[in-house]
Amino acid sequence: MKKAVLMFALSGATFVGFAQEKFVTSANVALKEKNFDEAKDNIDKAMASPETKDKPKTLFAKGQIYMSLQAVDKYKASNPYREGANAFLRIIEVKPDYEKQTVDAGLIFCSYRYYNDAITSYRAKKMDEAYNLFGEVVKIHDLGGGKRLDKAMIPKDFDTVAANARMYMANTVYYQGKYAEAVPLLIAVKNNPISKQPAVYESLFDAYSKQNKSAEALATIQEARAAYPNDNIIRNLELNYYITSGKQDEMLKKLEEAAAKEPENAEIQMNLATTYLEAMRSKDKKPANMTEFSAKTEAAFQRGMKLAPDNAGYNYSFGTFYYFQTADVIEKLNALGTSAAEQKKYDELKATLDGLFTKSLPYFEKAYTGLSAEAASLKGDDMKIYKSTISVLQDIYARQGKTDKATEMRKKLESLK
Repeated sequence: MKKAVLMFALSGATFVGFAQEKFVTSANVALKEKNFDEAKDNIDKAMASPETKDKPKTLFAKGQIYMSLQAVDKYKASNPYREGANAFLRIIEVKPDYEKQTVDAGLIFCSYRYYNDAITSYRAKKMDEAYNLFGEVVKIHDLGGGKRLDKAMIPKDFDTVAANARMYMANTVYYQGKYAEAVPLLIAVKNNPISKQPAVYESLFDAYSKQNKSAEALATIQEARAAYPNDNIIRNLELNYYITSGKQDEMLKKLEEAAAKEPENAEIQMNLATTYLEAMRSKDKKPANMTEFSAKTEAAFQRGMKLAPDNAGYNYSFGTFYYFQTADVIEKLNALGTSAAEQKKYDELKATLDGLFTKSLPYFEKAYTGLSAEAASLKGDDMKIYKSTISVLQDIYARQGKTDKATEMRKKLESLK
């Protein structure tokens, strides 16, 4: 009796499985007849059954049906191709060689649909959604370590599409400030010859910098300089790294190399000049030969000013070169006594001081004129430079006995507070 009951149970299970198989057959027939509603209804029933949902035949039917639904107005807005792609991906897990050519062709088709939808989301700034959609492109491309898809079916631009998808994935997390998540993606992008470009190194360098990973940031910028020795942005990033890291000797060497290579680049010449100036003003590590160093600094400023004589910021910096030297002269003057020898020294130092004020004045005046023209829109550091320029002019005019101009500068400065 127990045996009979067991046989009945087995036959019952077989009957249920057979019934579900009929849904797959009916779905395929309906698809052939372009009866999409019926095809969808039947394949959904087959997928709802534990007996048939993981069978290759069922999954294959679902993949084909749902991809076909993408062309039907009633369904296209819900992106049914995505369920079709998932069905084909599941086939690869269950039985990799099942209807391989058709499955591969379907997945390639879906990957392009994913890419187009991802671009739309990216442009709409739906970054998480874009990330996931681009991820599907990469997943399909990388199946079997990139060797799954039939080479005869792969479009010529498929590798490029996948490389771009990975780059966009990196961008979505990078622009959201998810730097730790962005780093491995950016590394993969810059290691791919298709997507490797200076901008990728810039983002990777910034991502490391934002995480205070100085060693990794330096290694990245050094690799970028080797790969793109003539890229101005990469060069400036390297210089900025040395500036912010306080590695003055290395920074000066890099700047001198850049200045020699691009003698007509005003920005590089002025960067070199202001870096020299910072070294001169350093309290901890002043140059051994200050006279020689001062001459190099002045020459660099002169080269920069010759290339961009009307730049307000450059004029301010060059004026500062002369003006900061007055502090040392004033200190020496104040230390002198009243002897004849010291009076003679006083006259010499006073002449030097007046000369420094005279040299710096035209540069500060030009800076003031240029900045005044944009005063209404000046903010942050630009406004600080503007105020500093006015303050210095007030001091110089007062020392030169130009009372009216000194008063004008004082009133101007007060109006900005």
